[in-house]
Amino acid sequence: MQVVPGTRIFTPTLIQTTRVDQWISASSGVPGVTEAEPDVLGPDVVDPAVIRREAGEVEGSIDSPYNVFLWNDPVTLMEIVVRVLKKVFGYDTAKAEQLMMVAHNEGKVVVWAGERDRAVRYCLELGTNGLQSTVARAA
Repeated sequence: MQVVPGTRIFTPTLIQTTRVDQWISASSGVPGVTEAEPDVLGPDVVDPAVIRREAGEVEGSIDSPYNVFLWNDPVTLMEIVVRVLKKVFGYDTAKAEQLMMVAHNEGKVVVWAGERDRAVRYCLELGTNGLQSTVARAA
C-alpha cells in the first residue's frame, strides 16, 4: 500500500460484537463506523470476517452452547460450595453435592450449559459468591 504524504491513516480495530460489521477507529475512538472510506483507509481494507478467520477465531453462532465450569477451590468450604450451587442454579442438595465432589476430585466440573448470556451471568454470580468459574464454548 502506497502512503501519500499528508494522508491521515487509521488502523481499524474489530470489536467483537454480535454484528461483525461494527468497527471502531483505534485512533479516534469513534464507534459505529460501518464502511471504510476508500480515500482514508486505502484499497487494502479487508473484510472483518477474513480477519477473524486468519486470527484463528472459531466461527459459530452466539447461540451455540456454552459451558459454565466450576473450578476446585481448596480454600472454600464444601458446604458453602453446595449452598452457592443451590442458590444460583436452584439445584437440589444431592445434585449440588455431586457437582461439588466432581470439582473437588477432578479439578473442574461443568455446572451448567446453554446460551452465552445466561452462562456469563451464572459465572458472574458464582464469582460474586466467592467461587472460581469460567465460561467456554461447548466442544
